[in-house]
Order: sequence, then C-alpha cells, then structure tokens
Amino acid sequence: MPSRSTDQPARTTTPRSFVRDGAATILVTAATMGLGLLTGVLVARTLGPDGRGALTAVLTTTQLLGWLFGMGCGKAVTYALSRDPSVAGRLMSSWALMLMPVAAAAIAAGLFLLPTLLAAQPAETLALARLYLPMIALALLSELMLGLLLGDQDFRTFNTLNFVQPAGVAAAYLALWAAGRFTVETAVAAQAAMSTLVLVAATARILSRHGLARPDWALGRRTFWYALRTHGDVVGGVVTQRLDLLIIPAYLPAAQVGLYALATSLSWLIVSLSSALATVVMPAAARRGRSGRDLVLNSLQATFAVGGVLGGGLFVFADLAIRLVYGPAFADSALPLRLMLPGAVLYAAAAILLNGLYAENRPFTATLAHLLGMVVTMGGLLLFLRDGGILAAALVSTVAYALVFATAAILYRRATGLPWRVFLPDPAVLAALPRRLLVKPTPATSAMGE
Repeated sequence: MPSRSTDQPARTTTPRSFVRDGAATILVTAATMGLGLLTGVLVARTLGPDGRGALTAVLTTTQLLGWLFGMGCGKAVTYALSRDPSVAGRLMSSWALMLMPVAAAAIAAGLFLLPTLLAAQPAETLALARLYLPMIALALLSELMLGLLLGDQDFRTFNTLNFVQPAGVAAAYLALWAAGRFTVETAVAAQAAMSTLVLVAATARILSRHGLARPDWALGRRTFWYALRTHGDVVGGVVTQRLDLLIIPAYLPAAQVGLYALATSLSWLIVSLSSALATVVMPAAARRGRSGRDLVLNSLQATFAVGGVLGGGLFVFADLAIRLVYGPAFADSALPLRLMLPGAVLYAAAAILLNGLYAENRPFTATLAHLLGMVVTMGGLLLFLRDGGILAAALVSTVAYALVFATAAILYRRATGLPWRVFLPDPAVLAALPRRLLVKPTPATSAMGE
C-alpha cells in the first residue's frame, strides 16, 4: 500500500458525543457478556468441569503471557494518537517492528514455563497449550491495532470488533456442538481463528484511514518510554486479575479449576459491564485535557451505580442461577462467586480512576495501585491456596481488588488536586450529566514525558 507522506488521517473525524460512544460501549459489553454466558453454558454442559478446566488452562496461560510481554503498547499508542491525530501510520509501523522480538521472547518463555504452570494437568492439555503458544504474537499485534483504533477515536469500529470476536466464537461452538465435534481441541481452534480475523480487520481499518508510513524511531522511543511506565500497571493488573487462574492448575485438579473458573468468569461479568466506560474514558479524557476530569468522575459514579445493582442481584441469586444455567455439578462455585463480588465492583471503579491517571499522563502513578494489588495477590495465594483451596483464592482476590481501588482513588486525587467531595455522587451533577458529556472535546497538545 502506498505511503502518505503527510501521515494524516484519510478523512477528518469530527468529535463524537461521549454519551453515545459510552452507551454503545456498554451495550456491546452487555451483548458480549450474553455471548460469554452462552459459550460458558455450552462448555460447562458439554465438557463438564474437567473440560472447562483444561480449556481455561490453555487459553489463560497464553493470554497472560501476551499481556505480560505486551510492553504497554496499547495504552501508549492510544495516548499518543489521542494527543496528536497525525501520527497513526508511523505509530503502527514503528511498534509492529518493535513487537517482533518481544513476541519471540514471549513464545520462548511460554515453552519454558508451561510444564510448571500446568504441572497438575494431563499431558494432552500441556501439548495443546504448546500448540496454541504462537497466538501470543497475534495477541500483541491485536493490542497494538485496537489501541490505535481507540486513539483515533474510532470507537464504532473498536466496539464492532469486540463484538465480532465472541460472536464468532459462539457461532463456531454451536456449529461444532451440532456436528458432535465440540471438544477442548476444537474450541481452542475456534478461538485462534476468530482472534486472527479480528487482527486482520483492525489492521485493514487502520491502513484504510492512514496508509502505511515509514517507522519513526524518535516517535517510537517517546511512546516506548510511556509504554514502559504503563507496563508495570499492565503486569500488576494481570497478576492481580489472573494470577489465581495461573497458579491454581499447578496445585488443584482440573475439576477445582473448572469450578473456580466459573466463579471468576461470573464475577468478571460485573467488572466487564460496570467498567465498560473505562475503555473509552482514557482517549476521550486525554483529548479533552483538563475538562476530561469531570468525565472521569461522572463515569466513576455511573460505574458504582451499575456495579452495585448487578453485583447485588448476582449475590442474592448465585445458587439458583448457577444450578439452573450450568447444572448441579457447578453448585460449589456459588460461595467463591459471592466472596469475589464486592471486590469485583470496587475493581471496576478502580479501572475508571486508573484510566483517568493515564489521561493525566501519569502512567507510572497508575502502576503503583496495581503493584500493591499484585503483592497482596501473590502473597495471599502462596500462603493460603494449598490449604484453603478455591475459597482462599476468592478471598485473596477480593482483598486485592479493594486495595487497588483505595490506592487508585488516593493517587487520582493527588494527581488532580480535587477535593474528596467531588468523588461522591451529587444528584445535581447526575442530572446535568448528559449536557456535560455532550460538550465536544478540543484537541490538546502535550509532551510525552511525565
């Protein structure tokens, strides 16, 4: 594809309403949750706890390695492109080259670590996980392309692709089930196919809007510095969120992994829907400059409202819902689910504040909250997992999530100088929320350094 020497967008994008983009993101997240519920039920009913545990072990291991080696590229390119819409083509080519050796290192690390991480799993699960490892490279490139879409304020395409992937997986699962070929192996293949499709579509969208520009190593170095400061937050967040699922297969049998995986996935439905706004808060707030702080605080209050309603309902009906939807074999998932729900609501709120720190060009400050959560998660699992099992893992997760929220609130207040009272819901502010969020942002310029 020919290069555009000016590296300008293919067309000028007018500022869009955050209300519309935020509402669309929430609706897409809700639809995605419904698809996740459908595939989760199909996996549970067809493969049982053992099969669900094996599938979780294979997918989670590769996903975690992709996150850990992602170098924070998604946040870095989102921030850079939000502040300067002219650099998209150079960002894409520079980071695509920078990620190649990182992907090779991630795959090598996976080959080395898998025997330990999946020590309690059958040999077939270990072999399948090894075959799936090359997907790490696609995961890294997908993070780059989706980050560029967010920075370009192309929330429509971003939301569409986020829906297409689970929808495609659900359709593939149903087709395999109808044909009598639904197994752990074919489920993994379906996940790989849809991940590849989304990457191709996202790349094509960026190229069509911006063309292919030459790498800009000066720009690459600046954004790499932002990414490094972000990466601690990414690593800490991944460890806080997923270390339990990474460690449990080394200590507990597949059936226990399957029960805990179900509880975790249900609690994360609360996080996913409640914190849906966090995805678009950072690029929108960064584009608005100082006025983006109102957007962050209003989104925080909305997140608490949604999370409280959803979490309370699931807490009350956990036993009934799990038995009816997933079957009696998963009844023991109800208690760990209840233990994780309070932390899930707080973690969703923390996601808003952490993205607010990113918009303030404070990625390293955001890292501190997740690093504290990571320490609590690692220490708690090492101390209590062997004797306490999945209940101990659930309690450790909730404590870690609560600590992340408390730390994020303190750090955001210090970074902005805002008084504590503005963090509390105000009926007058909520009534004026649509009008405030409909104000069009104006591009702001800022150096990459913090």
